Amino acid sequence: MRWHDRVYGEVAVEEPGILELIACQSFQRLKGVRQAGPSALAFPFKDVTRFEHSLGVYLLLRRLGADRREQVAGLLHDISHTAFSHAVDFVVWSQEQDHHEQLKPLMLDRPDLAAALRRLGYSPREFYDDSIYPLLERPLPWLCADRLDYFLRDGLACGVVAPEAAGCILGHLAVRDRWIVFTDIAVARQAVALFAAMNRDWWAGPTEAFIYNEFADALHEGMRLGVLHLDDLLSDDDHVLAQLEAAGSPLIAAKLDAIRHFRPESLNGYRPRVVPKERWLDPPVQTGQSFEQLSVLDAGARPGSNAD
Repeated sequence: MRWHDRVYGEVAVEEPGILELIACQSFQRLKGVRQAGPSALAFPFKDVTRFEHSLGVYLLLRRLGADRREQVAGLLHDISHTAFSHAVDFVVWSQEQDHHEQLKPLMLDRPDLAAALRRLGYSPREFYDDSIYPLLERPLPWLCADRLDYFLRDGLACGVVAPEAAGCILGHLAVRDRWIVFTDIAVARQAVALFAAMNRDWWAGPTEAFIYNEFADALHEGMRLGVLHLDDLLSDDDHVLAQLEAAGSPLIAAKLDAIRHFRPESLNGYRPRVVPKERWLDPPVQTGQSFEQLSVLDAGARPGSNAD
């Protein structure tokens, strides 16, 4: 399996067991789940899928020297994402907007995935909790393979991150004591600024709040009418969209039209019921054989600090 990845260039996966896992229908489903959720209906260039991102996280973990089990965890980390990704978090609210994590055992225990994992020497239970894999998953504002890949992948799709900047960021990553760190402070600052721009303009801004809340209204109405059920969200975007459009509901049609033909004036006076999750970086930067968070290093460099 060889392809040109938008982040990592020419890549290949050759291990038979990994290829079998990728070929499972439960994993292939992710080709139909847009990472940007309903925002992709308004901005078609936001064409990253959960399938593409999951492969990317696997590739980055492999590049960083993670062991095979953590690489498999990276491949499967988004297996339970519902149709339109985080749209479900505007219907089934949670503080961390991570409802899909609660569905992970259900998805990993599907017969096709469970059988493929057994042939690799693993059980589904080993991948229920991503937090046991420190290169794959760290809480904000640290670096992890998941966060780095979606940042660079979405950033390239939205034109915020230039290919040269993505290459520079990747070229200045290292692993120290199971932490991903930057090896250059200037590159760390550049990454923080680009990540902040993505958060402000594409992940958590007023436009995203409007689109996600309007889409949640459409989902609620579809469920009220009985044309859509929570189980439908375990399919893919096209299925859910077809169910909504087939409802013949004026309210649903109006909500979808407001998203597909988004107009900036729609934000005037708009107050979202649910606001998107904020994201930020304060990455560790290598200092000799150890590392410090960027905020600590920059505080120490400011005039009037106690740094030598």
